[in-house]
Amino acid sequence: MPSIHKFLAIETSTSPGSVAAGTLPSHHAEKPESRRFENFLVKETQLPNEGGQGRNLMPTLVATVESAGWSLNKVDLVVVATGPGPFTGLRVGVTTAKALAWTNGCSLVGISTASCLATQAVAECGSCDQVEVIFDAGRGELYVATASQPIDNLIWQISEGTIRKPADWRKTLAPDSLVTGPGLAMQHDVIHELNDNPGTLKLPPAPAWQPYVRTLSCIGLAMFENGMTTPPAELVPAYLRASYAEDRSRT
Repeated sequence: MPSIHKFLAIETSTSPGSVAAGTLPSHHAEKPESRRFENFLVKETQLPNEGGQGRNLMPTLVATVESAGWSLNKVDLVVVATGPGPFTGLRVGVTTAKALAWTNGCSLVGISTASCLATQAVAECGSCDQVEVIFDAGRGELYVATASQPIDNLIWQISEGTIRKPADWRKTLAPDSLVTGPGLAMQHDVIHELNDNPGTLKLPPAPAWQPYVRTLSCIGLAMFENGMTTPPAELVPAYLRASYAEDRSRT
């Protein structure tokens, strides 16, 4: 396995998205039981709110690595969120990550956004073997996935996502479920239920409903150390649903 010194993380499965550039000390692998990947991040940058991710991502990446004291051609590992998420942001992020991996001949790790959110949820609420992750799929519906079988509370198995009506989804929730994800922002009934009946559900604080690029970086480094890289040609994003244009073409 090649050694990793400089890494880049790209999170565009949400808007506006963010990136991180990090440098691992050369001795980081000597004591893996005591390492703290999050301490090695050099620079995190949120993409501008205006202008769109397609326009802003590459300039933000360049500025971020330059502020860290190096350049894009020095990257050893690219980590990218693969969704689920909206079409445009995922396409831009995944395409850029693949291009960097191809150009540099470096390693690439794709990470489900649901895995990132599950990691944040257990960090806030305590260890759990299963986390329900929900996203706003539009049209008043939810994209629902389950994270399970965690390794070190970082690497999760993610179920195939399904589109559900919120009321149908709530009926399937176990009383003590740990729930997270951007979709909670539209689930006022769930939040009211928790406020009225503490202990029925577990939710992390609202900021953790969105993926942190720092979390993405930690998972990516752990996956790399477990040999869980992806050839650029095989990395594909997971969209929340088929585009509206594709939906119309099927009807």
